[in-house]
Amino acid sequence: RVVVDCARLLNEQRGFPIACAGLARACQFDRFRQDESRARQEDARGEFHKALADTPLNAIGRERARWIIDRADAGCESPGESLVLLALLRAGINGMTTQEEVHVAGHTYFIDIALPTLKIAIEFDGRIKYGDTVDEVHESIEAEQRRQRDLERAGWTVIRVRWSDLRVIDQVVAQVLVAIHAKTGR
Repeated sequence: RVVVDCARLLNEQRGFPIACAGLARACQFDRFRQDESRARQEDARGEFHKALADTPLNAIGRERARWIIDRADAGCESPGESLVLLALLRAGINGMTTQEEVHVAGHTYFIDIALPTLKIAIEFDGRIKYGDTVDEVHESIEAEQRRQRDLERAGWTVIRVRWSDLRVIDQVVAQVLVAIHAKTGR
């Protein structure tokens, strides 16, 4: 009920990340067990729709909540990833997956947001993943760069997004559209 009310009453930039997080929590999303997680995600989504159906027909924000619930993704691991996904969805980009599992050079990587058929990876770089000490930060950056090189050698186009990029999200969307155009010629 709380997730549905947030989707209904908050603007999309606040409601969508909450819906993604609520869905992830409800389905106990596990990127290593995606088939089961995605099935549980759809069950949880159904429960969210039932809660929405229990709101009065004249309740504010019902259509917004329906749109958000339909598109929320439990694979978004941070509010930043959710906001990037929201912007790409609003731009009409289809065929995206979250936590796309890719095997490259003997490694298994999970891409935050992917257009797998085009091999376009959108990676959200939050601060938490880098660590607390100088050594941890350096190791994380080196691993991130190695990962990106591996993906690029395998034909992936990698687009990196930082928190500061959310202020100019239209530029991020434009960068993704350019990558799509480069891959498809359209």
